[in-house]
Parts: sequence; C-alpha cells; structure tokens
Amino acid sequence: MTDLAGVLARTRRPVSLLQWVDSGGGPLIVVPTTALGDWKGASDDDDDSWGDYDRACEVDGYVGVLDVGAAQALVLADEPASTTYLPDRRIFVRWLYAVSEAEVVRLVPRAVEIADWEDAGTWTTSGPAELFDSGYTGDGLEHTTHLTVNLARGTYLIRTASVQPDKRTALMLVHLVEQTQSA
Repeated sequence: MTDLAGVLARTRRPVSLLQWVDSGGGPLIVVPTTALGDWKGASDDDDDSWGDYDRACEVDGYVGVLDVGAAQALVLADEPASTTYLPDRRIFVRWLYAVSEAEVVRLVPRAVEIADWEDAGTWTTSGPAELFDSGYTGDGLEHTTHLTVNLARGTYLIRTASVQPDKRTALMLVHLVEQTQSA
C-alpha cells in the first residue's frame, strides 16, 4: 500500500504566501477602480484591432501609461510574468524565474537593495486600482484573478529594475514613488 499522505503532499499545490496575478500571455494592467468600466480588454469587434488589449500590447518596454476614459492605467508590459503588489513598499514584483515562491519572498529585500532603478515616467491615479490581465474587461473581474492595489490619489514616479538577487532568481520590480497628492 502506498503512503497516501506522501502522494497527496507531492501533488497538492502549496499555499501561496502572496496573491499573484497571471497573464494569459499579454501584459497586465492596473486600472483605477473609478475607470474599470472603461477598460474593454480584448475586443473582436474590429478585424484590425483587439481593442484596449491591443493598446496595452503596443506599450514598449517594461511599463507604460494609457488613457482609460478620463483616467490613466498602468501597463506592466514586456513579460507575461506572475505579478504581486507589496503595498508597504509600493512595489510590483514580477516573477521572471525562481526555484519557489518562498525564494522570491525571501529575496525581495535583497532585490530592492541592489536594484539599479530606471525612471519610466509618471502615472496619475484617482486612488485604489485593480491589477489584472489586460485581455479582460474591467467590469468582468469576477471571472478572473485580480488584485486590489491600494494607493492614494496622486501622481507617482514609475521606477523599474530588472534584478537577479541570486543565480537562480530573476525579478522585475516596478516601484511607485509618490510625487504629489491631490485633495
């Protein structure tokens, strides 16, 4: 007779330390909650375009900003990497490769310490936002994994860094540095 507990332990998905958002292959998007209804995701209405998803795919580099209605959305581009948000540091952590999630979590402080930050523009938000796969509509998030990004209303300097804190781990960090706060 086999060791049932041992077999189940090897096949059961471990409990995650953080909430991660995955992409179906395209960029992730961070849309202020006030503009969620304006993000239409991938649309097949036009033969030449996939709607907002297509606009997100056109972002060059690691990050970019797109207009969404009267608001702005932050596009996490370049890699369809699993991504989480650390509110205490205002940093998106994009998991490029690592042995495990525990290693990613353990190495984030070192990655932040050794990061060679590059400025990547600014993003103005009306406050809290949602991180999700840009192919989905903003008003259909109950059907997909998404993560609430609690931010104050204001303008943020966007800084990025590609970091390899050890030879088995690579991360893309996107840091939001508060510039101004609106009333």
